[in-house]
Amino acid sequence: MSSPRIRQRPDRRTPALAVAFIMAAVGILGIWWSAAALIERQNLAGLDGLEGRTWESLLLILGAAGAVLLGLVLILVALIPGKAAVTPMRVPNVGPERNTVVTTKGLARIVNAEAERTEGTVGVRATGTPGRVKVLVDTVAPNGRDVRNLVSERSRDRFCSLRLKRVPRVAVRTRRKEKR
Repeated sequence: MSSPRIRQRPDRRTPALAVAFIMAAVGILGIWWSAAALIERQNLAGLDGLEGRTWESLLLILGAAGAVLLGLVLILVALIPGKAAVTPMRVPNVGPERNTVVTTKGLARIVNAEAERTEGTVGVRATGTPGRVKVLVDTVAPNGRDVRNLVSERSRDRFCSLRLKRVPRVAVRTRRKEKR
């Protein structure tokens, strides 16, 4: 059984494709109507507020071209998946055809757990990318530098124990809190 692909963003293909095709269709119709009206030299009719403009108006042509361009960009965004937000892991005693990964959210949760176990921390918030995990630690310790060094060291040790192929950098910031 194969697992679903891990993407950096949630799957938005259906709504993005629907909006993209609608925008592209509106733009193409606008350009087609403009070209037909330019050939016959007719004014716009039936659209309130635009009746004084002609089909050869630069504003209308640019608007239709913009709608086509926006539709094409949205189609590409919907069809091209995002880069996988994972970090590969080495797994001992498993065949070479097996691949295991940790998501960036998982990396942030690991650092979050290590920081919460550190003495002097009151609150922790961590976010991650495949190459870096940023941590904001609220601390009641008089010296935030000690807490920062301890959280950073514990996180790196934990990542090394997981046997990640590429250990992400851990950037820790501390913020002094007066009360728990």
